[in-house]
Amino acid sequence: MRKQRRPVRTPRGDLRLGRRKSTLNHAEHSAGSPETGARVRRRLTHSKRRTSLRAGLAVVGGRTAGALSRRLHLGGGTSIVGLVAQRMYPDIVGHLATQLEHGSVIVTGTNGKTTTSGFIAAILSDAGLRVWRNREGSNLMGGIASSLVIRALPTGHLRRDGRAISILEVDEAVIPQVVQIVPTRVVVFTNLFRDQLDRYGEVDSVTTRWQQTLETLSKDTILVLNADDPTTAHLGEAFGGRVLYFGIDDPTLDLSTQQKTDERHQVIDTRTCPHCGGEYTYKLRFFSHLGHYRCTRCGRQRPQAEVRAIKVQSDDFDRTRMQVSSLVMETANKKEQEIIIPLPGIYNVYNALAAVTVAQALEIGWEPIVTGIEQFKPIFGRGERIHIEGRTLRLLLAKNPTGFNEVLRTLFSEGTRRHVLFVLNDNIADGRDISWIWDVDFERAVHLTSTLVVAGSRALDLALRLKYAGVAEDEMITVTSAPLRAMKRDGTLVTRNKRRTKNRNERYGIAEALDKAVHETPVGETLFVVPTYTGLLEIQHELERRGLTPRYWEGRDS
Repeated sequence: MRKQRRPVRTPRGDLRLGRRKSTLNHAEHSAGSPETGARVRRRLTHSKRRTSLRAGLAVVGGRTAGALSRRLHLGGGTSIVGLVAQRMYPDIVGHLATQLEHGSVIVTGTNGKTTTSGFIAAILSDAGLRVWRNREGSNLMGGIASSLVIRALPTGHLRRDGRAISILEVDEAVIPQVVQIVPTRVVVFTNLFRDQLDRYGEVDSVTTRWQQTLETLSKDTILVLNADDPTTAHLGEAFGGRVLYFGIDDPTLDLSTQQKTDERHQVIDTRTCPHCGGEYTYKLRFFSHLGHYRCTRCGRQRPQAEVRAIKVQSDDFDRTRMQVSSLVMETANKKEQEIIIPLPGIYNVYNALAAVTVAQALEIGWEPIVTGIEQFKPIFGRGERIHIEGRTLRLLLAKNPTGFNEVLRTLFSEGTRRHVLFVLNDNIADGRDISWIWDVDFERAVHLTSTLVVAGSRALDLALRLKYAGVAEDEMITVTSAPLRAMKRDGTLVTRNKRRTKNRNERYGIAEALDKAVHETPVGETLFVVPTYTGLLEIQHELERRGLTPRYWEGRDS
């Protein structure tokens, strides 16, 4: 009697996620006949060799394109790596991602993706894991492809045998596509706000995509959700796997206990219950629609959070102290821990809580969590500090009304006068429609800016909004990206003297705006730069050109 082989089983907690289940099942099904099994194994071996060869060619092609781009000074040569590799082998992301020994953590949402990913990476690195991130490319599929191809060998395999965990920041719109390809251990949904309406549509459109994502997500994946955001919290009801929630439980942060101005321009993007259409009412509301909510019609309410900030206190602009309580690792003796976040704002409390929840879901103890967050260095444009001509430059990205409101609240809540440079663009990555600036609480900045410079492709629109907010025209300097058409038709500008025209044109653009803002700021003080997304890229490029900062993707793996 032939002895039956035991079926191959992959434990739930197994960190090695590189094997494809379909291959295993096929091999097991064919194992009954030695002749058939040998034929299948030969076919599989041949298929693997052919796949590895194709992947290797894609890796070589992508990296060669990146090297040529850098050599020709056409850019950093990062995005093109993934684009070329995908063109040569469309399944390159799936081929490489399945080789990661510890799988992947995916972070998505409107705000906080980059900082949350950075917190998670710092924690896991301190816990002794090798961590890879898609910092080199975008958070679209091409950027994810670049991050993997850059870490691959010409053989089509990841270097160091893929003994790493990847932290992937993923755009809200492409998350359904990513989770079908990348073996995922944890998915984090940070929040959902109105953002780039001409690209995403209303928040309901994004919610539909996210619900589609859950339908294809493996039940072995852990879902980490913001309990204080009704839209993201609702996702947990449709998922059959493990769900962990994070949120704030400090009543002193409730807007009703703050100044009345905090309520004035709060943008609420989620007002009604998806089950019955009833209005939400709030016991506590921290900003926008985030807080402790309950439906007035069906009674649906905020779920209990496993990871909670039970006390939050701001020590100074760059130091937020929070007391965290966790029920995730119930066997741990210590369920509460104080953590100091080296970043301002309540929004960064949420980012840190999301990272703590992911870490504990991966059974990481408190020590690396505390050290990872407290020693965290601000990421490209998210509180980054740069020294320039004896001044300090602080970059604070604000790309939608809720994000902008929270940045302004952080800057001016204590009544401190600031030196500020606003940059508003309307490029594709920003969203062409900039009408959202009328939902931003610029009134908060009135009489609290020592110096104010307004720049970007829509600088005049922002200057008009500030004027309506109450900022006097002579209190701000407006620097447009280029001369206005009316000025170009003016004979005083269009002359036969090309040198004179060139000199006049040099007074426009981001370099001129940065110079003016810096020179208006006294030596020893801080200039706060608040740009939209492509404005941040322009500022970063200008700082790189001046040798003041490295290229943002030039971080080393842990």
